[in-house]
Amino acid sequence: MKAIKIAFSVLLISLLGCKKPTENIKIVVDTDIIKYTAMINVTDAQTGNQAPANTTIAILGAAAANIYEVSGKKDIELTQGMVAIGLHPNIVPTATEPITITVEINAPGYDQQRKDVTFTVAQRQQLVNIGITKVGNTEPPIEVPPPPVYQDVSLNFTGQCPNRSDMQIRPSVYVSFKKSGATGGYRYLGYMDKGNITTNLLAQNETYDFQIVFGGEIYQVSQKIEQTRYHLIVDMPAACKF
Repeated sequence: MKAIKIAFSVLLISLLGCKKPTENIKIVVDTDIIKYTAMINVTDAQTGNQAPANTTIAILGAAAANIYEVSGKKDIELTQGMVAIGLHPNIVPTATEPITITVEINAPGYDQQRKDVTFTVAQRQQLVNIGITKVGNTEPPIEVPPPPVYQDVSLNFTGQCPNRSDMQIRPSVYVSFKKSGATGGYRYLGYMDKGNITTNLLAQNETYDFQIVFGGEIYQVSQKIEQTRYHLIVDMPAACKF
């Protein structure tokens, strides 16, 4: 099956007094063409670290043909143990007919792991954590405590395209975060809708690295939190290919 083309809209900023009809036209690309999504996050079950680089993912089940990476790609691969997948826009679960797939994870030296993922009409986004265990390891999975809670902070992410100042991206993607300079992997922050997310997981006067995975690429931006609202710019070349 072919990749899904990301829908985009053209916003007319101003044409008054322009010498060229296209001089001040801004193309805004929305990445929310896929509505029912799941962030697959694969880690080592005993350490909590991200899955090895050679970990693979396969989608099984009757509905597997309707599953895409959120950028619209049909090829689904893990990037640092993560990938966001979703249903083709024309496929919608109903209250009486949810859609279930099976995610299969394989990594050399680890036991194969399978997990069912169900898309329901009531839940458009979901986080699916999958821990894999090294062959012969009998230790119990690590229990990661929930992050502390602080006051709300609103983040607005705008993606930009290399060599295309007339384009900007409004990403609808999953966001991970960690304190800058901290050891260990990224943790789940939440889902941003058209570039907007409000969270209570960020402490004042701390600097954080934010990460998104889109189109098989990882994009990062950092910000020190000293107020309750920020506008962040992130390069997103994978979203500029349509």
